[in-house]
This record gives sequence, C-alpha cells and structure tokens, in this order.
Amino acid sequence: MNKCLMCGREIKMKLTLKWLFSMQPLRDPVICQNCMESFSKIDLRSICPGCGRQQKERRLCQDCQRWLKMGEKNLLKNRAMFVYDAVMKEYMQRYKFSGDYQWRLIFQEQFTNFIKQNSQQNYLYVAIPVDQQTFNTRGFNQVEGLLQDIKLSPLLEFQATQGHVKQSTKTRKARMETGQPFKYKGARKLDGENIILLDDIYTTGRTLYHAKHILEAQGAGSIYSLTLAR
Repeated sequence: MNKCLMCGREIKMKLTLKWLFSMQPLRDPVICQNCMESFSKIDLRSICPGCGRQQKERRLCQDCQRWLKMGEKNLLKNRAMFVYDAVMKEYMQRYKFSGDYQWRLIFQEQFTNFIKQNSQQNYLYVAIPVDQQTFNTRGFNQVEGLLQDIKLSPLLEFQATQGHVKQSTKTRKARMETGQPFKYKGARKLDGENIILLDDIYTTGRTLYHAKHILEAQGAGSIYSLTLAR
C-alpha cells in the first residue's frame, strides 16, 4: 500500500467500474484524495481569456489590459489547471525549489492530459527552459518533469549572463522590468509554425511573453501557453 507524498498517510485504492472497463493499466497513486482536493482547480468557464486567471466574470483582467497598453497585440490566451494559492506554493516549494523530483508524479498525468485536451493539431510544444546554474543545482527542468509522452521542440535556451537572478525572488515590478533572458536555438526559421508554450506557473506573464517575442521574431504563427498554475 502506497503512502501519500504530501501527508504520509496510507492510500486506499478504490477500483471503479469506469476504470475496469477502460482497459487502462493500474497505476499506483502517489497522493491521497484529501490532499488532491486541497488544490483549487480552475473553472475555465469564468477566467480571464488572456491569461487564465480565475475570476467571477469572463473578461480581461488588469494584468492583460496592461499587456495590451504595453503594445502586446496578441495575448497568450493562457490556460491553467490550478490556482496559484498557498497549497500550490507549498507544492512548488517542495518540487521546484527544494528539488524533490518524485513530486512531479503528483500532477504529471493530469497536466499531460490537460495539455492534450487543450491543444490543437500540428502545434509545436515548447517548454520554458531553466538556466544552466539552476539545472546544475536542481538536476532537472521542472516543466519537463511534469510532462509525460509530450514531444517537445527545444527552440529556446537561456542566454549566458552573469549573476542571473531567479524570477521567483523578484518583486512584481522587478519581474516586469526583467530583460530578455532567452535566445533562439532552432535549426531554421519557423515559417508560420504554431507554438504552445508550456510552463509551471503563470504569474506576471513576463517569462512567457519573453519566450513569445523570441519565437515571433523567428517567424512563428499563433502562440498560446498552458501552465499548471495561475
């Protein structure tokens, strides 16, 4: 019997008729139902159409209105699975910042299914990269760890810079003022190919829009984003 990664309690599996007739292999759960229900799932019927923020009404939030005022012609139309609240921050602290790679399994299957359900055919999947220093310390890209059977196109990489400061340590103002951290590493121009950017969290959107601008400069067509949390 497995123990929940979050609370440590033993997980009691319930075999449903739906699973029995699905012909899917039995997967050992890594999180109990109580802990999973502690995450706030976003209701896509009432979100900001520009960034996926959970709202009472389906209208552009102030963040997205600000992007338009800054000259952004096409918003990312981000979609996310969960609200970035205290519970999700605790998860990210353990998985992303403390580097507990096993915790990727909590959302790996769900996030992969979410991506497939919210994707269009013939789009390239591009995961937001991590800088070399972070990768050397943590040992993995937290976005790629959340993916299962998703074919990625490695079109972006961090520019080599001295004293790179992580976005997570910055104030909102400092995040928005961050310079372009990425460079293009594709073998050719994109010639109108459509892109879906994948990231773990959408906060201000600064990182995702930096990625979008690099890909647009290389001739990309439509660019959207999907994230685990917003």
